[in-house]
Amino acid sequence: MNIEELLAFTRDRLLPAADEIIRNSYDSYCKGNDIGVETKSDNTPATNADREAEKALRSMILDYYPHHGIQGEEFGAYNPDSNWIWVLDPLDGTREFLAKAPGNFGILIGLLYKGQTCLGAVSDPVNCKHWLSGISNATGDTNKLENSIVACTNPEGMFETRALRQGILSVKDKAREIKTGLNCLGFAMVVDGTFDAAIENNLKAHDLIPLLPVMLNAGISVVDLDGNDYAKMRFDTNDAFTGRYGVVAAKSQSLIDEILDCFPEEVD
Repeated sequence: MNIEELLAFTRDRLLPAADEIIRNSYDSYCKGNDIGVETKSDNTPATNADREAEKALRSMILDYYPHHGIQGEEFGAYNPDSNWIWVLDPLDGTREFLAKAPGNFGILIGLLYKGQTCLGAVSDPVNCKHWLSGISNATGDTNKLENSIVACTNPEGMFETRALRQGILSVKDKAREIKTGLNCLGFAMVVDGTFDAAIENNLKAHDLIPLLPVMLNAGISVVDLDGNDYAKMRFDTNDAFTGRYGVVAAKSQSLIDEILDCFPEEVD
């Protein structure tokens, strides 16, 4: 199957449809209307915007590619044994959406082929900006950590062990600045050169898989917190969506190495 065709489908059909639903729901919410906020079993919020956007994406995908599978943040797996698996997070950053923080939440759409990431897209629906894996982006000069702006959505809550907490505190101390609360858009802004690096932990596969092709295509180095290169990773779709992932993305391997050096080894 032609990746260019799939990328055009994502760009021209999936993203505009999801953008419209999320943007209209956000406008309605800002006007004080009820948008059906619920708390899921994992204690994270969801809204009608999340659900309706994912339903629309699923319907369009299966209309065009009925033999493909889907792994969605809101409605789980469909045809999980397919070689082609679409990975959907229709609203990454629901808390920031509910806090009325435009530019701090986004839409994520990815595609796996036999467990390998092959397509990704990120949208900032309020500001009408897209990042796609088929489009290269200039990243600018590489800074040392002391001169770098680093995105991390929640430094206090994402790093659960003592060693990880020590590590992120060290990054905060050494970096020029830490930008919080941006969710997937923090990584997207490493791609376009707004930030120098992004670091997060405890991500679900839905949060990570769509981002990987976007970053890797742009020449961004992406590793886990042990330094393993995501460019070489193949996801086992039997268990990938029950796991949690750490990620460091930066313009150069040297900056990644500086960030990883901030983290002490775990002690049993």
